[in-house]
This record gives sequence, structure tokens and C-alpha cells, in this order.
Amino acid sequence: MLSTQYKKLFSIKVHHAYHLNSGDIEYGNLDEKVRQLNLRKYNWQDFILISPTKATEKFFKRFQLLLKYSNEELIVFARVSEQNVQESFIPLEQDLVLEFLINYKDPYFENYTDINPLSEEKILLSNFLPTHFQGIDFDLLPVESEDRMFSNDFLIPRESIDSYFIDSVSQTAGTHAKGLLLIRMQGENGNLNVTNLNGTLKLSPTVFKLHFNNRSTFWNYHQNANNTSATTNSLKPLTKNGFVQIQSDSDFDEPNDDLSELQFPNPSVERIKIEANNYYSEIYI
Repeated sequence: MLSTQYKKLFSIKVHHAYHLNSGDIEYGNLDEKVRQLNLRKYNWQDFILISPTKATEKFFKRFQLLLKYSNEELIVFARVSEQNVQESFIPLEQDLVLEFLINYKDPYFENYTDINPLSEEKILLSNFLPTHFQGIDFDLLPVESEDRMFSNDFLIPRESIDSYFIDSVSQTAGTHAKGLLLIRMQGENGNLNVTNLNGTLKLSPTVFKLHFNNRSTFWNYHQNANNTSATTNSLKPLTKNGFVQIQSDSDFDEPNDDLSELQFPNPSVERIKIEANNYYSEIYI
């Protein structure tokens, strides 16, 4: 009796410091119990969506690939030969490119993520340099061992990505998306390859890493009862978990007796304004 076997082809780990940090303590520096607790509550699909284009959905059927999601990863599996688990059941073309659209699920994603507002730019994540984007500077998608955070170096002009979808069945969806993810079987270098040079599957599949940093803002406190406002003298991190302690005698430049006896709540991500390229969280107490 024939059995169907699948092997992991590659995966993309998606982390976000806003969801995984605790107050001003980074995820990697947390106590193990706290780190595991934050991870159990975490699911990257709560804030962002990464979905295959129509063309790539056809590739998944043609090459018998499977797409799975976990709370940390997007994972692609390949059906393998019964005789050799490193051989794809249907040989994978070395220039095969899998395309995925990136969209927000959380409308406040840009508020708490360290990213330029995506009005004139879009996200491009790729393990190779596509011909369509020649002449445009952008960083290639990191692998997990690089420990590189997402930055504005992964953003390119909006029109460059929109034009990528001209004459494509995914044109409408592509032009509405926030970004594009491209994975080619042969990456720009050996570390970024998904398959071996001879087309076989890697014994240790490539793990890419998309690690968003949380935004830090100046915290602007308003006390309506006394018509008083005060802004922190340094940027403070926005996090879903934990608490950032604010001290009236050190976190503000000017002493303010009206604020000295108050407790300072941490801000929500809904109220943010931009002035002179600075981000301010508005908090009413």
C-alpha cells in the first residue's frame, strides 16, 4: 500500500516585539516562565496575514506542496518520494518562485510597529533579487540565525510592487496588499536556498525570520481636571504585555506638582500622532 509522505520544505518564523516583550524587557531577556507564557498567548496571524497568490495556489497543486500555519511560523511542506525523503515527489524547478501577499489583520499594526507609514511604500521580502526590482535597494529576507530585525530597508516604492502584478490574475489583490513575499527555490546565496543545488530537499530546511520591532513613542499625558499636559523626555516602548514604570521626577523635564501624585498608565495603541517626524502617544488621566 502506498503512503503519502511530506517533508518540510522551508518555514518563515514571524515574531513581533510588541506582542512578545514585557514592558521594557526584551523577549530574549525575559525569565523563561514569562517568555513561555508570552509565547503561548502569541499568534502572528492575529496581526498580519501572509497568503499565496492565485498563481502560487496553482503551483501548490502542481508540485503537491502544503501550506500550514503555527502560532510562530508559516510552513511549506513538499510531498516526497517513498524511496528518498530528500527527493520531491514531483521535481521542484530551481527557478520556481512562490509568491505571497502581505496584509494587515490588525488596523493598528503600524501604530505599534517600528515601520514607516505605508502610504508611498510597500514591504518587499525576498530571498533573491528579482529582475523586476533591479536598481532598487532593499534588504533580503533574513534567516533565523542572522537575528536581524525588520526595518525600513525592506520597504520599496509602492508603484514598483504594484507594477509587478500587471497582467497577473492577482493584480487587484496585489495592488491592495501591504507587501509582497517571494521565495525562490534557489536563493541569492547558499544560506538563502530552499533546495540543494541538485534540486533535492535539504536535510535541515531553511528557516527564514521576520522579526518586527515594537515602536517607541513619546508619552504625552493630559490631565483634564487641571488642564495640564506633560510629555516624557525620552521614547518609551509600546508593548502588549507588562508595564513600563513612569517616574514624575525623572521622566519629565519640568517638575509638575499637578502630576507628582499621579499613577501613569501605559498608553493604548489607538491614540498616536506624528509631529516633526516624532511619534507621540496620547494618554488622558
